[in-house]
Amino acid sequence: MDVLTELGIGIAIGMLAGTTGLHGSARGRMTLLAAVIGLIAGFLLDGPVGALLALAGAVVGCLIVSDVVSGAGRREGSSGALGFLVGIAALVVIAISLLLPVLVIPILLALVWLGVSRHRRAQKKHAGLRVLR
Repeated sequence: MDVLTELGIGIAIGMLAGTTGLHGSARGRMTLLAAVIGLIAGFLLDGPVGALLALAGAVVGCLIVSDVVSGAGRREGSSGALGFLVGIAALVVIAISLLLPVLVIPILLALVWLGVSRHRRAQKKHAGLRVLR
């Protein structure tokens, strides 16, 4: 069950890094920073296996959350409140990963579902715009 703890901590690190809501090359640099922090934290907690799991969780969390925060910033103009809520959610993810590590699996599945559904909606939007040409 320790591997799920490192995965949950990596997801929380990625969520916190993703609150910046950057896009483009800045988003890539922030994801890289989250990956390095996750790698170091996972290695300190559980060696090489923990490092890889925390790295994967940090990358997934950062990519998906930064996409959500960036989209909210484009629509609303300010993503400060959403960043605060994501920060609280990251703390909850850390608490869950320390107390009930098995619940990290549904959190990971929910994040992946959020990313896939946002990608599908974006593809439908662009397909509809191509028809208008």
